[in-house]
Amino acid sequence: MNSPDPTTMIGVSSEGWRLERHDHGRLDLVDAKGGRHHDVDVLRAFPVTAPAGPVAVIAADGGELAWIESLTEQPGELRSLLERELAQREFLPVIERIEAISDAEPPEWTVATDRGRHRFRVAHTDDISRQPDGGVFITDTFGLRYRIPRESALDATSRRLLDKAS
Repeated sequence: MNSPDPTTMIGVSSEGWRLERHDHGRLDLVDAKGGRHHDVDVLRAFPVTAPAGPVAVIAADGGELAWIESLTEQPGELRSLLERELAQREFLPVIERIEAISDAEPPEWTVATDRGRHRFRVAHTDDISRQPDGGVFITDTFGLRYRIPRESALDATSRRLLDKAS
């Protein structure tokens, strides 16, 4: 008889369902009735405007299994598990400096990020989104997002290039 994969972390909701992270790295949701849903995903509903929630747990077939209004209201182990899953899922390099933006169409950006130097293209000025908190999100032609936490913290050359691009 085969035993199930060893579970490395479990988080239980107040509604009675639980998330289990297995050694193979994927999440399972076990609902309140004991039904197991393999390889679920955790997604923020509004990642830019409401990073603390709501969050959805989505089945492999795309159906919603659980809705979480706020991460801060979840029990510690579940909140920790959800936050780790979201952090792994949301690769979001932080732009520290804009070195150059070409005159080509679409323009190619050369930037220094917290993950090293990158070059990417930005198709439209609509792909540069300034946020009320002073941050900026930039989406490249492949859909990868980059973040500038505070535009005012950039050096003068980077700010000038960003203003010219948007």
